[in-house]
Amino acid sequence: DLGIDETAASTIRAGSLPPLLIVMPAGGWLADNTSGGPGSYERFVLDELIPHVEATTCAWAAPAGRAIGGLSRGGYWALEIAFRFPDHFASVGGHSAALFDQYAGPAINPQTTGLTQPLGDLRIYLDIGDADYLRAPLVQLHEDMARLGVPHTWQPNPGGHDDAYWRSQLDAYLAWYTAVWPTDRAAYPPCQQK
Repeated sequence: DLGIDETAASTIRAGSLPPLLIVMPAGGWLADNTSGGPGSYERFVLDELIPHVEATTCAWAAPAGRAIGGLSRGGYWALEIAFRFPDHFASVGGHSAALFDQYAGPAINPQTTGLTQPLGDLRIYLDIGDADYLRAPLVQLHEDMARLGVPHTWQPNPGGHDDAYWRSQLDAYLAWYTAVWPTDRAAYPPCQQK
């Protein structure tokens, strides 16, 4: 438990963040399916999870109000989904993203799609600790994006591939994801204006 719920709640109460929902699905067996087709984690997120959350909660049900991000393999998933469907999200974060070629072929792998697909106005945040054993592929993605002029935020930090690193970055993550959201609560759904 990284404490993101407590961090977000206290920061919202202090008025430093706009209202937001944080949904953290466990991948389970779906996380093993990287096909992008029926039964894949990607399809679960796009076809089931997002519609369910937006139908049953007070969510800002529009791409401008959606961000997707993850830690480690979750960072891989976030990048994969957002790079293939950039019109579904305003922002994506790959935090210590575990970018392994064996997860998927080039049509799905974020190391390819992040460089070859039109990403529109998708905001991209990549970060990793200097002692992270999975550092090299994410550094390579950053360097390739920089070389090709793909706009993104690159944030190397001290730390490893562990809870201590991610916990130390929670405030930065929340601030970055919400930086483009309105500060006037009147711009949000009525249930979030309280």
